[in-house]
Amino acid sequence: MNATPTDFSILVVDDDPDMVSMLGDVLGDKGYRVLRAGSGDAALHLAATEHPDLLISDLRMSGMTGHQLQARLKSITPELPVVIITAFGSIQTAIESMRLGAFDYITKPFSNDELMLVVERALEDRRLRREVIRLRDELAERYGLETIVSKSPRIRTQLELLRQVAQSAASVLFTGESGVGKDLFARALHYHSARRGGPLVAINCAAIPDSLLESELFGYERGAFTDARQAKTGLFQAAEGGTIFLDEIGEMPPGLQAKLLRVLEDHRVRPIGATRETPVDVRVVAATNSDLEAAISAGQFRADLYYRIAAVTIAIPPLRERTEDIPVLARHFAARAAAETGRKALTIDDDAIELLARHTWPGNVRELQNAIQHAIVLCRGDRITRDDLPPRIVGGVSERVNLDAAVGQRLPLEHLEREYIRATLAAVGGNKSECAAILGIDRKTLYRKLEEIDVEPSADQNAARSARPPRRS
Repeated sequence: MNATPTDFSILVVDDDPDMVSMLGDVLGDKGYRVLRAGSGDAALHLAATEHPDLLISDLRMSGMTGHQLQARLKSITPELPVVIITAFGSIQTAIESMRLGAFDYITKPFSNDELMLVVERALEDRRLRREVIRLRDELAERYGLETIVSKSPRIRTQLELLRQVAQSAASVLFTGESGVGKDLFARALHYHSARRGGPLVAINCAAIPDSLLESELFGYERGAFTDARQAKTGLFQAAEGGTIFLDEIGEMPPGLQAKLLRVLEDHRVRPIGATRETPVDVRVVAATNSDLEAAISAGQFRADLYYRIAAVTIAIPPLRERTEDIPVLARHFAARAAAETGRKALTIDDDAIELLARHTWPGNVRELQNAIQHAIVLCRGDRITRDDLPPRIVGGVSERVNLDAAVGQRLPLEHLEREYIRATLAAVGGNKSECAAILGIDRKTLYRKLEEIDVEPSADQNAARSARPPRRS
């Protein structure tokens, strides 16, 4: 809903009563609530008690000047926009006003239209800033530490560690299998930190082709390569003052690892094609589902980069190792999904909960959420029963028997993985995106595994293979 003039109050300050009266009449006729003051001291009192949305002040007043008043108010309410009025307009005056944080300035004499244009712009800026604050507060509430549902002592321990490290500037590495909730922990870290007022920018390093990842992270200048028709801001610059979350950092190519290390050491980025570096103030949070120490031994990941990103490591255990969380999370997902769709609150039958508890959850929390969403779609009443659960969950008992048989036959892990991938792909009707989500791996990894077991690649995989990176001139 758009704001109207009656939603805003404007504090007008001038030691000339006629000017105060004129400004008050013009603004009042437009519907604004006007607060009037004849001195800086009176303005400070009104600002403290009435909390105006905009200050309009003359520059030269007896006693406290407009700049002095502006500086005093900015120290108390930094978000208050200020418009300075002066009869001594000059570049120096404008520069000083802006240096002190003024939104704009007007030089006498001015027309009513000129005044209203500046006022409307200042109040729109105020409204947008308030909206940003509101949205960030909503995100902080949605992704705060309190929103992570768990009864597991191991998770509670890691949450306490996260709470301690959040207020520091240390880089944090989240480890754990795909689907355990590393992104949720990363968001909670950001919104519990001193940087929560800044942006949180996330990128999945495994989802971006290697040839494009550098430009996504660091940006590029116009003309840097053939298709660069205009400059692009990189994600590091977009995250200025906040946090950048590098998910699946273990998939980053070695050449880009060296460039990332330099950014972390120098706090500066150089867009592709640029001749100068740009300073950045960003906290780096990373996550991986791979063993980076093993990757270091294999020469696939830089040890110096690892020590940079892993000042603090928070390991998130898989769902199968914290089975006490399965009923809690299942009911949480059911309640949230019902609220989002406007449905009546759903309960889950005990036998359905028992089946969920028996499942091994290779896709972890993400797979559990997917299973509950599946059940909600099929549920016709207000209770989720075993009949609403996905076939792979209902078949959990027979799968357990098969697993016991596999152990008895001493089948290798490679064989079990291959058969599970085939069975999961068949269960979702060949939908590779859903299959990857259930397995807790990205699509690129799934395609590679499908090739290894001779499953025909999909059309979108073939299209991805034929894609070419931007050609550099």
